[in-house]
Order: sequence, then C-alpha cells, then structure tokens
Amino acid sequence: MDKIYLNELAKILKINESALRYYDSRGLIPKLQRDKNNYRFILEDDLAFPKTVICLKKTGMSLKEIKKYLDFVEQGDSSIKQRYEMILKQENIVLNKLKDIQEQIEFIEYKKGLYFKKLDK
Repeated sequence: MDKIYLNELAKILKINESALRYYDSRGLIPKLQRDKNNYRFILEDDLAFPKTVICLKKTGMSLKEIKKYLDFVEQGDSSIKQRYEMILKQENIVLNKLKDIQEQIEFIEYKKGLYFKKLDK
C-alpha cells in the first residue's frame, strides 16, 4: 500500500494543506497516520475517509455534523439508520441549492438574451 503524504493529499482533494491539518486536529481524518519523522500520511486504501469529509463539507454540512457522521461510520452497521438519515438531510439541502442555482441560471439567461437583442439593434 502506498503512502500519500499531506501535500499529495491536498493536491488530490484540491484543498490547502492547512485545511487538512485543521480537519485532522478536529478528528475528521481518522486514518491519518504519522511516519518516523512525524509527517502525516494516509494509506491509499483509506482515501475514502478524507474524500468523504471534503464531499460532505462541499454539501454544506458543518464540521460538527461531519464528525458525527464519521463517528457513526466507526460504529459500523449498527449506525446505518443514522447515517442514512444524515445523508437524506444533506441530499435535501443540496437539491434546494441546485434549485436556487437553476433559478439563477434562468435569470442570467433571460438577461443575457435581453441585452443581446438590444445590442443587435
């Protein structure tokens, strides 16, 4: 298994190393380890954990809720119902954001068309 150090992980996840260090300090990357020189790394097989954190953060989930979700993951199958409910809640939040974005796009397209017609005259 390949080790992925923090700088590489930051590139993979497209976030700053400082954000990863912060997430680590909050216990949000449970599979992060340290080598003999105290450098943080994660095994390639454990990339799902930080990817999950970043994805949930992008959905608007708070770090506190992400930590709760990860704690449920650590509990195993006994917490499937709680995780499912959390994911359903985030899905609803994301779908509402998508609806808002679609409305914004429609407004922009309307204005773009209006201005194009006026420029064309």
